[in-house]
Amino acid sequence: MAIMDFMRRNFVEMLSYKTVKLVKTYDKTLITMHFICMSCIMGFTFFSIVVFHSYKMFEIPRVDVSHRLIRTDFDATRGNTSNLRYCGGTGNDLVDYVDGTNGNVYSDPQCVTSLDPSEFTEQNVNTAWVLTHVRQRTVVRACAGANTTIFVPCSEMVNNTADAFTVHVEALKLHFAVKVETSWGMDQVPDELTIKYPSGATIISHPKATGKDTTLSVAQLLELAGVDLDAPSESAVGTAAVFNQVRAPHRLMGLRLKVMLLCTNVNPWRPFDDSLHVTLTVESAPVTERLGPATRVIYTGGGVPGSLNAHDQTRVERDWSGIFVEFQEAGSVGVTDVLTTIVAVTNAFVLIGMATFAVDFVGMTISSSFYDDKYEDDGEREILENISDHLENPAHRDVPFDPKNLRLMNDMDDQAGMSYENAIYTLMNQLREVEDRLSMIPEEEAEFVEGSAPGRQPEGILALRLVEEQTDEGLTPQGELAQVELHQGAQMMGRGVGSVVSKAVSRQQFTLTVVKDKIRMKALRDGPGYMLEDAGRFENLKAGKAVVLKTGDRVVFRMREGKQGGHLGVYRIAEAAEQKKSFFSILLGC
Repeated sequence: MAIMDFMRRNFVEMLSYKTVKLVKTYDKTLITMHFICMSCIMGFTFFSIVVFHSYKMFEIPRVDVSHRLIRTDFDATRGNTSNLRYCGGTGNDLVDYVDGTNGNVYSDPQCVTSLDPSEFTEQNVNTAWVLTHVRQRTVVRACAGANTTIFVPCSEMVNNTADAFTVHVEALKLHFAVKVETSWGMDQVPDELTIKYPSGATIISHPKATGKDTTLSVAQLLELAGVDLDAPSESAVGTAAVFNQVRAPHRLMGLRLKVMLLCTNVNPWRPFDDSLHVTLTVESAPVTERLGPATRVIYTGGGVPGSLNAHDQTRVERDWSGIFVEFQEAGSVGVTDVLTTIVAVTNAFVLIGMATFAVDFVGMTISSSFYDDKYEDDGEREILENISDHLENPAHRDVPFDPKNLRLMNDMDDQAGMSYENAIYTLMNQLREVEDRLSMIPEEEAEFVEGSAPGRQPEGILALRLVEEQTDEGLTPQGELAQVELHQGAQMMGRGVGSVVSKAVSRQQFTLTVVKDKIRMKALRDGPGYMLEDAGRFENLKAGKAVVLKTGDRVVFRMREGKQGGHLGVYRIAEAAEQKKSFFSILLGC
């Protein structure tokens, strides 16, 4: 049964709905924690939405690069080879190489100046070739018995082989135009194009505003990549019998240059700037073998017309390697989107809700008062509201009768008598009277025994009296303070008692009832007061109220706070002086 009850309570709790309740607290721990959380969320939201434009929908754009070759500087320097260290004669081991991949020996490369740039460059969409090395072979093929019906076996012979470098390729320039396109309609040139060098230098241009495209030479592309064409390639190592071990340079092995175009229209320092920024950097990718396009074949004629082997002829094969330039897009561009904006704002509110939940959880864990203020059950609230309604609404909603109509039944005739409300009030008054009377009973009855001291009363208790301390009349006519003797039982106090003669005091102001050594003072009208010896201040005694006093306490016939002359009739309760009996009175027994 206990397990079933536990499961039932958890099921009911799971079906309940819990909502947030606003509670104001001054707990320093919660205030500090809430301030830190809200500050972090505010900072994150500001940088996310305003600085980094998270209200935009981003995508990786497509970059279209159209380029053309500029050969002006190349034509001016192509004939000068005197200062080119990669051009050498026979026997120069600095220009004899072994391809570490297939073992081919490239001996004594020449420097060719007769080739036109159109022969060693290619330009395609977003790619370009600038070829730096060529191995050229002349091949003669003969096919005996060739005719028009069958293919016959052929024989080939390589007449000669030569290696050569194309000179001054670094002087060639690429003039290219960049255009950024997206799926949501962007089709524009960059507002700002930044070229970053490894040394930290930058070149900034504004193609959209000026209408000018960008031009970079092959030498600049190599500098952007941090590569020297004549530097050894780490992937080419080989030896020959008569040559020293030499690493093949990039000019022989070839290079892959990735021109990275990082696109963005988010500027953190300009939150509301949607300008398109493109940053150009160049990366060099390692190659494991000579990198170049497909071998180019040039046929020089000499075939047999009319036969299936009409291609039987002399041909020239050129195996190129060089620099492959590839333009690649990177980064992302965005456009303002309503749904994305809603998601960004919702994320901010979700973070605020999570922070509030965390603070509330900590508050309910460390503070019971905060828990009571924060957590409220519908059942408990309904009970409290019902109690409050019963206190404020005399109709007593949800009660089938009026409690004021309840009556006590008389024992004699079973008739409805006093109402419960009046009976309770009467009982409370009677109980108060009993308490007042009980307060007059001495705490230690054994202390009051018959005494033999002179002047003591039959019960062994010394007589009491009131000694004047202050009146509106001052001293008595005899010049002494007035004294009022007290006797066992009740005495009426008022105007005419002692030296109190002011008409502000009634003749029946209050009563003093002496029971042994205690005095019960009961006010008959408003005005009298008292001061306990230990208290040190006067208290007003309302009509109908009573107080128990002792020796040393004071009574006041009329309280007059703040008025000229002060209180009327201030008397101190004191013991009466013991009477000394003479020798004759002792003999006479009086």
